[in-house]
Amino acid sequence: MKQIANKDYIFERVYVETPVDTDGDGKLDLIAAYIRRPASYEDTGRVPAILVANPYLMTCNEDWYVPHNVNQKVKVYPQQNIKEEEIRFDFSREIHYEVKYPRETKGFAKTAILEEDVEFECISELYSYLNQKGYASVFCGGLGTKGSEGFTLSGSREEILAFCSVIDWLNGRCRAFTNKTDNIEIKADWCTGNVAMSAKSYLGTMCIGVAATGIEGLKTIIPEAGICNWYDYYRTGGLNLPALGWQGDDLDILAKYCFSRAKDEEDYASVKEGYQAALESLIAGEDRDSANYNRFWDERNYLNQIGQFKASVFIIHGLNDWNVKTNQCIPLFQALERQGVERKMMLHQGEHVYIYDLQGADTLDIIERWLDHYLRGADNGIEKEPKVLVESNTDQLQWMTSDTWPPAGWQYRDFPAEPADPSAPVVIVDDLKATAYDWDKDNQQDWLDELVLNDSPTYQNRMKLIWDPFPKETAGLSLEVKPLRIAGTVKVSFDASIDQETAILSAMLVDLGEDCRITAEQLPIEGDEEGTFRFGLEDTPSPYKVISRGWLNAQNRSCIYSKEQIIPGQTYHYCIDMVPTDHTVKLGHKLAFILYGIDAQQTQRPDTVTRITVEQSSLNIKVPFLP
Repeated sequence: MKQIANKDYIFERVYVETPVDTDGDGKLDLIAAYIRRPASYEDTGRVPAILVANPYLMTCNEDWYVPHNVNQKVKVYPQQNIKEEEIRFDFSREIHYEVKYPRETKGFAKTAILEEDVEFECISELYSYLNQKGYASVFCGGLGTKGSEGFTLSGSREEILAFCSVIDWLNGRCRAFTNKTDNIEIKADWCTGNVAMSAKSYLGTMCIGVAATGIEGLKTIIPEAGICNWYDYYRTGGLNLPALGWQGDDLDILAKYCFSRAKDEEDYASVKEGYQAALESLIAGEDRDSANYNRFWDERNYLNQIGQFKASVFIIHGLNDWNVKTNQCIPLFQALERQGVERKMMLHQGEHVYIYDLQGADTLDIIERWLDHYLRGADNGIEKEPKVLVESNTDQLQWMTSDTWPPAGWQYRDFPAEPADPSAPVVIVDDLKATAYDWDKDNQQDWLDELVLNDSPTYQNRMKLIWDPFPKETAGLSLEVKPLRIAGTVKVSFDASIDQETAILSAMLVDLGEDCRITAEQLPIEGDEEGTFRFGLEDTPSPYKVISRGWLNAQNRSCIYSKEQIIPGQTYHYCIDMVPTDHTVKLGHKLAFILYGIDAQQTQRPDTVTRITVEQSSLNIKVPFLP
């Protein structure tokens, strides 16, 4: 990151009064907020603020992170008739707490300077850089973090409202105190009231959740790899399906992990019983058994409140991020577009990383101009520039631009599924024991290589179709052939019967072709003192790359909130939408479509044997291409 001259700053800690009492002690929860603001602005004016809502801030409970067991069967349910209205969360309902012990302001303080050094987790260098540009940074762990009150209820309405209170304080609408006991109030008279939120992952998620309330004073957010719908992070299609590489993770584990208040043993002892009750309620709400969408998840779907967005939104997300997948950023961007909210999106070739110093991206300059425009009113034209920037997977220095995504002109093409005998069904024998996967070794890459590359007629673990999408010479004339850009959501539908009462259904689109592809490695640019990097390339060519995937619990064939009975042997219609993608297929490469059952990398891993009989004539695969 760029280095600029150091300037002095003021470091303070205040305790913001929230509108919630999650720990039930009869007092509104206080949350600690740490402020770093330029000292040179103390007497000469006020400054805008960048709020980082960071539940990881005060370290986490590493010993409490114990994933759920995924080596078990998917639970079978009788016919459910859950109605959509039964699972909707009422965002208009005000959360009310009976305050038995209201705080009475005992006096006022000008500052709450903190002399001691505080060690923060998950804070990038961006905010030190922005301090030097005249912005204040405000770091807040939120409810249930060390030094704060309340309980961690990840993604909940209470968590969002608590973070909103920091913006309210910065705008003079609520109180903050110098400590948790003396009731000495302090005001943010150094702040202009113009606030931004930014940062990555859970932190970026909180940007979206707070903006979805329509809170006044929040002018813009910059969510990087943020979640807009928690269900689609921890679940997919009625299946427990968290981030790639994090099997067994779930929201209750995240809430426990972030409850750093437990690190203060004396404080934790006073709330332990209430916390256990709150955690049990959270576990019941997330409902791992059915993995259905329900009111608990609807509360954590910030797209429900898209009509309340007032802040502009600058989304940054990795196309190869299989932690927070692109099924978070794309629906958000498209919903904002429908609402006419000012927006911008950068899709890069990295995984779950910051790209401030990515070569050729100019990310830091774009962020700075974006903040200057929306927090300071600078007329720099940032809002008139292309709304979408996509880094090419074939040339890291190429950024494709458009004002919408997928770009205008895209259209679906049918993946040719033309079997020799369309009337003959294909039987997929979904048996993880018959694959390369070994539960003891957890050799997921071996399993994936076999799934994609094994063409033995005895391998029945999947259905595989191959398509060469490039035109051939016609009538002796060579047609101009260009690489093909896939941009959008691959959709799959088919009719199938299953010999069990439930099944895991998975689909995959693969780029086949020997190539040295982009890796997650960040390589420093030689001779560059500002820390610029580029992504690495494979040393030796690899035979394939998974472009996208999709999954479905067969009992959720009609919707994600209600299970339907499966009669073994009876044919039903299934639809799977894969994770949105933007990928250029090079000349000479082919596409493979794979339909399979258990996904050893993503789903539960039962030891069942399930026969999935697919009617080939019903198979329809639509791939979104740019012409």
